[in-house]
Amino acid sequence: MRKRVLFYSSVKSIELLKTQKFYQIDIALLEDLGYEVLLSHKILDSLLFWKYDILFSYFYKYSFFAALLAKCFWKKTYFTGGVDALDANYASTRKYRIQVLFFKLCYWVANSCIVVSQSDLKNITQILSSKKKLSYSEHAIDTKLFFSDTHKDKLFTTVVWMGGEGNVKRKGVDRALRIFAELKKTPAFSDYRFIIMGRKGEGTAFVQSIIDKYGLNDSVELTGEVSEERNISFLKHSKYYFQLSLYEGFGLAALEALCTNNVLIHSGKGGLSSPIYKTQLLFDIDNDFDNELSDLIDKLTSLKSMDLSDETRRYYDIQRRKEDFKAIIINNNRNYQLD
Repeated sequence: MRKRVLFYSSVKSIELLKTQKFYQIDIALLEDLGYEVLLSHKILDSLLFWKYDILFSYFYKYSFFAALLAKCFWKKTYFTGGVDALDANYASTRKYRIQVLFFKLCYWVANSCIVVSQSDLKNITQILSSKKKLSYSEHAIDTKLFFSDTHKDKLFTTVVWMGGEGNVKRKGVDRALRIFAELKKTPAFSDYRFIIMGRKGEGTAFVQSIIDKYGLNDSVELTGEVSEERNISFLKHSKYYFQLSLYEGFGLAALEALCTNNVLIHSGKGGLSSPIYKTQLLFDIDNDFDNELSDLIDKLTSLKSMDLSDETRRYYDIQRRKEDFKAIIINNNRNYQLD
């Protein structure tokens, strides 16, 4: 009989588990490993102990309560996902302290906490005295789908869920539009377009107000949520991708852009500090905007996209994360990739 995984995240709607990319990928990998995956966004589902064998939870806050209930029935529990609020430079003191508490509680009940980026690992090891229940596995994508030798159009892209103004700002779309507006004033970029993909919501009006402010209605398109095929097509045709986030636990969309040979304009925050982005264009959002813009324009005129090495593509392919899950969950390897 197939073992069953209760896949939990405290999302408002269960539909998000079916549409959000990082959820979709991990669900598919668990299914490929032979598990039957049951989706949940309700803490009390953990009480239905006869329905599942393993609890696999995303993020380190409300998931603790689901995991605590699962542990009452001797279930294996695993956590993964980015931990934004463990960065003291990003989170408020209150949010940081709350996240420290919840991470330690999650660590206490977990069989393993699967860390997804070096920046998160650094922050986590600063608050833990032991790493014996930590494992390391960065997020991954199906790199074959994102291989690109397509002709590049005069196009910038980004992806953001516009559920609220706060998330739009956290993802740096307001800064991206300001930069794009300035670039449009230069001869080299006067005929470029900017496509913003992602589900619309309460934050859409805020984005539209910025577009109106800079007079960009003829050159910026808000597509709303698009299919995976259309998302990949836009990325393959674009030259530049904005990821100016205040913090990224990992940065899956940035990885997709990189794999489609976009030049990445990024903030270097959180997971965006990864070595794979070192050759890309850092826009330091903590520095003077005009100085950073001037440097960016100089670099944009000379930098060309570079193909990722075969080794890098293999590392960030879903097959590697599948093997990681096999080692951590099936073979019970503790401290995986951290020895």
